[in-house]
Amino acid sequence: MTIRSEPATDPLTVPTVRSAEAGHCDRFRILVVCTGNLFRSPLAAGLLQQGLDEVAPGRFALDSAGTEGVAGVGVTDDVQSLAADWGFDLSEFRAKRLQPAHVTDADLVIGMERWHRSQVVTLEPRALRRTFTLREFARIIRSLSPSEDLTTRQRWENLVALAQRSRMPAPGGPDFDDVVDPHDDWDLLSPVMTDQMLPGVYEMVDWEYRNSSLGEA
Repeated sequence: MTIRSEPATDPLTVPTVRSAEAGHCDRFRILVVCTGNLFRSPLAAGLLQQGLDEVAPGRFALDSAGTEGVAGVGVTDDVQSLAADWGFDLSEFRAKRLQPAHVTDADLVIGMERWHRSQVVTLEPRALRRTFTLREFARIIRSLSPSEDLTTRQRWENLVALAQRSRMPAPGGPDFDDVVDPHDDWDLLSPVMTDQMLPGVYEMVDWEYRNSSLGEA
């Protein structure tokens, strides 16, 4: 399936106007949301930033927040250690609670669970068309390709618009759109979290890698 540019009157294809009004720079901004902003969202955001910087340096800006995050709290040693194993540093990271401005300022919002997606939309209803869970978004974009001669921002705005139109139930059931929270038992649940999270992150990075050569890198 090929992403096509739509007339400017289609609200799904004019996020550039919203971005400009929000004071965006040229980078495509992705917000990752979980519950406490201490486990899943900083890890996923760090991985995405690292991967996207490798294939499109300076073109993406990642941020994260928690629907019940306590501002100023640092991640655990276990999370720092896993981040270090994956190649990035969370030692200076501090959690923050999700605010409407975080959602408004994002071009794409990625929740770790369906509940986070619903909380984002409750906070900012206009974000519905650009809010997905990680596993949902990765599953949808796998079969999507961009039109040629697009900048990175245009390519991803176009992708988000078409992903909204291409939403579908998870083949394995609704739970297959969620990434488990390892908060209650890190040793038991962190491997499950990793197995659920990494394919979605890799799918997003790989999508940019496959398609960046078609337009401005």
